[in-house]
Amino acid sequence: MSKKEKTRDKILASAWELFLLQGYDHTSTREIAVAANVAVGTVFSHFENKIDLLMAGMQQQIEVIIEQAKQSDTQRPPRLKLRHYAHPLYSFYCENSEFSKLLISDIIWRADFFKAQMDEFKKLLFSEQPEFDETKASVMMDCYFMTLITGLNDELPNAESMLRQLSNKIALL
Repeated sequence: MSKKEKTRDKILASAWELFLLQGYDHTSTREIAVAANVAVGTVFSHFENKIDLLMAGMQQQIEVIIEQAKQSDTQRPPRLKLRHYAHPLYSFYCENSEFSKLLISDIIWRADFFKAQMDEFKKLLFSEQPEFDETKASVMMDCYFMTLITGLNDELPNAESMLRQLSNKIALL
């Protein structure tokens, strides 16, 4: 790993820790720089702004959750695979609802940021199938995200409730 990559990882780890401790709004980029033991300018040479730090941190956490879920994935049908992965992801989003709401509101207008990740996830859902069905995969992802958005708007977001709603929706496919 290069020095630049190590510095980026250190900044990201420091930011994530501070976000968890203080909340996103109460964490400044100056505090992140101090925690990472770098100059504020160094933070901005790796991340354009604070929301990009949050996005990168959330993406990193989501990738870990998906990798962990792969270890216990025995499902073949795409709809059951989606349920399998949605459960830990919805739990993560609910546990981090402040960050999740910020992330979703920001990425709605930057879909290209997660396009590769979304495409990879859709293919994962169909990995046990003889053919990849782009339309069905896209509809499943629409159901997944609309359920997530609706669930996060609840006063007390609940992953189990979100999973039931998702299951009811994809049962119609």
